[in-house]
Amino acid sequence: MPETSPRPLLGVSCGLVGGDRLLLVERGRSPFAGKLSLPGGKLRFGEVVAAAARRELAEETGAVADNLAFVTLHEAIDPDFHAVIAVFGGRLTADSELAAADDAAALHWLALPDIEAADAAGCTTPGLYDVARKVLATCAEN
Repeated sequence: MPETSPRPLLGVSCGLVGGDRLLLVERGRSPFAGKLSLPGGKLRFGEVVAAAARRELAEETGAVADNLAFVTLHEAIDPDFHAVIAVFGGRLTADSELAAADDAAALHWLALPDIEAADAAGCTTPGLYDVARKVLATCAEN
């Protein structure tokens, strides 16, 4: 997802909840290679935002989530990268077979305290802890 144009890109991500844990990917490519993040990526031209979140989730994890809820907008900014990310949340469906794929190097199920510890250790993408907290709260209400 490297982008050097002066305009931010529009991305999507999906927080998938199982019990009290959140499915995270370990990013396999830049930007943020090796960091924990929600599954996600770029919105394609003409693609509906929620459909893009479902597509990215399936491409990176094999997971299926039909009932996604919009959670928040998140910005990821570093000196060479700026993305505005529409974050969705949902619950894992029973028929999902999970496997890291596309640009996900590995999958991890983490509870919020573990995400906080990973964030403190510098192992997450910027802002992941706050986004994870919002996704878990939204999915607990549904």
